[in-house]
Amino acid sequence: MKQFFIIFKHELSQYFKNKMFVITTLILILAVSGFLFAPRIGEIINKSKSAETSEEKKSEVLVKSDNTNLEKLLPAIAASFPQQNVKITNDSVDEIKKQIKEQSVEFAFVLSSDLKSYTYLANVSALLDPNLNTMDNLLKTLYSHAYLKKHGLNDTQIAEVQNPNITHTIESISEDGTKNFWYAYVMVFVLYLVIMMFGQKVAMSVVTEKTSRAMEVLITSASPVALMFGKILASSVAGIFQIATIFGSAFISYNINKSYFETNAVINTLFNFPASLVGYLLIFFFLGFLIYSFLFGAMASTVSKIEDLSSVVMLIQIIFVAGFVVSTNAMTSGDVNSELMKGLSLFPLTSPMAMFTRIAMSEVPGFEILLSVAFLILATTLIGYIAAKIYRVGVLMYGTRPTLAKIIKAIREN
Repeated sequence: MKQFFIIFKHELSQYFKNKMFVITTLILILAVSGFLFAPRIGEIINKSKSAETSEEKKSEVLVKSDNTNLEKLLPAIAASFPQQNVKITNDSVDEIKKQIKEQSVEFAFVLSSDLKSYTYLANVSALLDPNLNTMDNLLKTLYSHAYLKKHGLNDTQIAEVQNPNITHTIESISEDGTKNFWYAYVMVFVLYLVIMMFGQKVAMSVVTEKTSRAMEVLITSASPVALMFGKILASSVAGIFQIATIFGSAFISYNINKSYFETNAVINTLFNFPASLVGYLLIFFFLGFLIYSFLFGAMASTVSKIEDLSSVVMLIQIIFVAGFVVSTNAMTSGDVNSELMKGLSLFPLTSPMAMFTRIAMSEVPGFEILLSVAFLILATTLIGYIAAKIYRVGVLMYGTRPTLAKIIKAIREN
């Protein structure tokens, strides 16, 4: 046990001393935090720009009409054109046109007395000029307001008619698969990245030590089992630490800027993870990580050259990628309870992805969950035991890559 802790401590310190590991973690933290702080930063920039714009002289807009209530309507017209300085004019149309040509006035509106029509005066009138749409909507509102007031409604009643308060509720009668899609997808995708990254790192570490003959020195001072478990558990802790740091910073950043994401359903869904799924997430993530780390470590111990590594781990990668592809396709289609997904959710090498997907997006019978977890625990223990046996004899095998029969024979003799 003392050997294990020495190796574990050494391997773990190597991760934290690795510049690439530290830099990658920091970049991901900054990227996630930057994304979640973006709305706040954008608001600060926009406020700064608005303050600078307000200090600049606003362009002048003229409004002309024979309507007797034009003075009373001016605040509403000015509110519709906040970037301009809106003024009432009694000048003739020709005089207004002259001011626009001289660019002392940006544009002007000549309204009819009944507010049902107007003439838009501008130097260049585009077909989709936003000022036209703004004035159209404004006159519709003003006309309906005047009409309703003429027929006895007060301002409060008119406001209620024009802006009714519409509310709605959503009642879900089953598991909200669409909402939980994001939980399942993020968990499966992160598990995929972590296993590929750290599993390969464990395998590469073993092969590098064999290639440099450092393994022969290590074997004399520590047992192969302590070496393997020390490496794998150190990798597991480093991976969990990296994920926890990134997601922890994301959670803090989200809560600081929560008010900016009130209308963003995807972001709100991701950061309001149901407590009922947390336990399943930890179980399937940790056991899935361990079982593949054992396989990567054991397979890597059987080769002596780095160029042979990809061939021995190819089958493991194919099984893992197949489970990932099937699970993500099931999420997308919504058919998470197909016969294929049920089978994969009981197979230990694919159950961490398949079963969690089913639990998150549908209602899975309790006995199926228990069977899946039991099979996964049993398989992780058994594969860990077998991996230790393979590692014990594999680390001292050099030269041509041994066949399965040769490995079994060496294990029996050992």
